[in-house]
Amino acid sequence: MRKQFATSIDTEISDSFKKTCDSYDLKMNVVLEAFMKQFSEQQFKVEFSKSGIKLRIED
Repeated sequence: MRKQFATSIDTEISDSFKKTCDSYDLKMNVVLEAFMKQFSEQQFKVEFSKSGIKLRIED
């Protein structure tokens, strides 16, 4: 089953993400689903700083 997902995203980030996905010949939703799955499985270390949030892959 598929579910619609809509949210607002910074234009520069969205444009850069789309271009990068296109360069790999991947659809954006495929990459987002892979990220969401890994994030849900806590495969990332979340780091908070004054400049924002960074995600690192856990070894």
